[in-house]
Amino acid sequence: MNFNDPFDTFHPAKITEISNAKFVELYCKSSKRKFNKKHLIGILDKTISKQQFYDFCQEHIDYIFDFNESNENQLFKSKVDFLNQLKNVEESKNDFLENIGGFFMTVKSRLQATIQETLYNIRQEKFAKIGVCCFSKNNNNLLMWSHYADSHQGICLEFDSEYEPFSKAFEVEYKSEIPNVNSDLLFEEEENAESIKKLLSFKSIDWKHEEEMRVFHQESNKSYFYPIRSLKAIYFGLKANPSDVEMICSIFKSKNPDVKFYRMKKLDKTFGIEAEQFHYNTVIEIQSSLILIISNLFSNNEFTQEELVTKGRIEIPEIQLKAHLDDLKNKNILIKHKEKYKLNR
Repeated sequence: MNFNDPFDTFHPAKITEISNAKFVELYCKSSKRKFNKKHLIGILDKTISKQQFYDFCQEHIDYIFDFNESNENQLFKSKVDFLNQLKNVEESKNDFLENIGGFFMTVKSRLQATIQETLYNIRQEKFAKIGVCCFSKNNNNLLMWSHYADSHQGICLEFDSEYEPFSKAFEVEYKSEIPNVNSDLLFEEEENAESIKKLLSFKSIDWKHEEEMRVFHQESNKSYFYPIRSLKAIYFGLKANPSDVEMICSIFKSKNPDVKFYRMKKLDKTFGIEAEQFHYNTVIEIQSSLILIISNLFSNNEFTQEELVTKGRIEIPEIQLKAHLDDLKNKNILIKHKEKYKLNR
């Protein structure tokens, strides 16, 4: 992915500490022993009851501590010794919970240390394969037209968000500071994990004018097609070439008769632009209309192009009208003698 913003998708994300609940979920999943998740969370949160803690230690303490009698620094001679002391000590003086909780906090800290590496791998492996398609909710921003539409010579396409892939688009969030990324989300296994979206969907507030929407694809540098019916409208820039407008309108209307066309125009009182709709007719539509007008006005009589424009109130540019009349002549629908035309009946 190549962006003109050096921070885009590669900002130095701040990673929050993994939650006790998520750690316990991962720990139980990877452990060969069957731990009670509520008991583990209670130990980490220090909310476990004395009886529950005793039951937990009775089942798992020999897994946590290595009761080795040959070790001089060993605090407890055996599992039985540990449980006896645990059972007899007053709860107010009980530092057993701190010791066991410390064991799991150490494991949790090690896991936290690997999260940054996980994030690095995500960026190197997943990001390299992901394709990002960028859209905007704004069609009249001067900078957008300048930067992304060849200095107002290009076009802007409007799509219906009810169709895929546009229905899967989500908004980019603009922040003045780099946001935190929740460690828990980095372990999601869904195809479009929220953590990935989070890392890819934040930009500096300097880009807020873009009002960007993004769609992700599983492969980068690949062309994707959209349903022709999803195209709602085409907007032509202030400096769009008339021949380009004609060609684009002709192509798209033949594919999707419902597509709407707009020209961008300058506002009178502010530094801005707005869209103005215009109607485009295909060659067949224009020529069918011309034949009907000629038949009604001139029947079997001859007429000049000027007479057709005046009496028929034709608003087609002179050059285009002449091209249509000559085309009708070539199709033997009209007869031309010098500068006058006549229906070929």
